[in-house]
Amino acid sequence: MRRVLSYSIGLFLSTVLLSGCGSNQELSQMPVKVRTMTVGESSAIQTAGYSGTIHNRIETNLAFQVGGRIINKLVNVGSPVKAGQIIAEINGIDTANQVQNAQGAVAAAQSAYELANTNAQRYRQLYAQQAVSKLQLDQMENQLNAAQAQLQQAQANLNLSNNQNSYTNLIAPDSGIITALNVEVGQVVAAGQNIGTLAAGHEPEAVISLPEQEMSTVHVGSTATVTFWALPNVTVQGIVREISPVPDPIARTYTVKISLQNPPQDIQLGMTINAVINKQSTGNISIPLTALVKDKQGNNAVYIIRDNKAHLVPITTGDFGNNSVIVTNGLAKGDIVITAGTQQLQEGTAVQQ
Repeated sequence: MRRVLSYSIGLFLSTVLLSGCGSNQELSQMPVKVRTMTVGESSAIQTAGYSGTIHNRIETNLAFQVGGRIINKLVNVGSPVKAGQIIAEINGIDTANQVQNAQGAVAAAQSAYELANTNAQRYRQLYAQQAVSKLQLDQMENQLNAAQAQLQQAQANLNLSNNQNSYTNLIAPDSGIITALNVEVGQVVAAGQNIGTLAAGHEPEAVISLPEQEMSTVHVGSTATVTFWALPNVTVQGIVREISPVPDPIARTYTVKISLQNPPQDIQLGMTINAVINKQSTGNISIPLTALVKDKQGNNAVYIIRDNKAHLVPITTGDFGNNSVIVTNGLAKGDIVITAGTQQLQEGTAVQQ
């Protein structure tokens, strides 16, 4: 009886174990559900948005060409000015004295030249009558040439002094709006010191800062869509007209200027904007960071699907974004890359999209 009971129990356990093994085998053969992307399906034109501000296309730094103390300021920030209008004045007593000195020097040089010219003419007549020697005539001619050179030098110094005296007035080089004026009456400024900015004309443009990793995708001529925080219902099309060749030394970003097509009349300098640039595709492939795995050697790799199975493929990566990475080698157009569910995979695992 005991032998029969032991045999029955053993048979039951064997049946249970065999049935359990079959269930595990069936589970292991079930395909793993994954999320995928197909290389080359995305558009060749990508877009990216950047914040910036409105500047005038032509912005001229204002500075006196001579130093001195400010005695008059005739405009303020925001004032419209016309070409040739006086913006500010500095004390011109010193330059006026220089003009007087130069005028005196010219008068003295003119008298010396006239005397030398008279003497030279007299000696030419005496030499023709053989009353003086050739040496004496040459000496008079030399004195005339020297007097003429001194007169020319004195006249040049007078012109310079007159120019210096006129530089005591800061003149608007063009019509526009004063956007900055960092000077007050009584302040002493040096020659060439930047004291303000003139926005010449009315050509507003958008200025943004472009990260260095985006430099290869944005070019002069790229199109952009510009919106304004202060004008929510206004959208303006633009074209990239200039990209700075060197980055900002601190932010390491490149200044990009975007010309606006038909800007609205109520646009103001300094407004905050958002520019969405249509970037040219570089031919590189961008994949989500979730698709990136490591192979046995610790190199970057991804899983791709072939014949409904996962296959590990080594790749070469480029720049990393916030949630993506550029693949420069290892993938081709049409490859189906697994972007989610990679933690359940190994080489040859059956998968289902």
